[in-house]
Amino acid sequence: MEKQKSNLLTNLKKATIEMMLLKLLSEEDMYGYQLSQELKKRSNGNYTILEGSMYPILYRLSDQQHISFFEKKVGKRQTRVYYHLEPSGYQYLEELKLSFTNYIHMIDFLLASDKGDTYESKDEEEN
Repeated sequence: MEKQKSNLLTNLKKATIEMMLLKLLSEEDMYGYQLSQELKKRSNGNYTILEGSMYPILYRLSDQQHISFFEKKVGKRQTRVYYHLEPSGYQYLEELKLSFTNYIHMIDFLLASDKGDTYESKDEEEN
């Protein structure tokens, strides 16, 4: 049972990591290690990501022009790569949040539903 719980959490993390990274970048520009540490801190250690898993996601978001990056010198010889949320990234984040919220509402409904109950999405209610 513990392994199933672990698999579920791993899958949920994979499904939400883009949204989490974009959320943090909506607050301020951050570098990779800072992003991973902030997720860990805010979740009290329950939401962690290895930097090696995070960078391909950041590169993909950059390729999609949702984020950009720039180098900043810290100290005499060290530079850090900071990531910045672009206007399209803010829009993409809002789309992800809406999709995620709608999906969670549907799951909540299904878990509480009785035989014969039918879910009506918010989109259907507005039309």
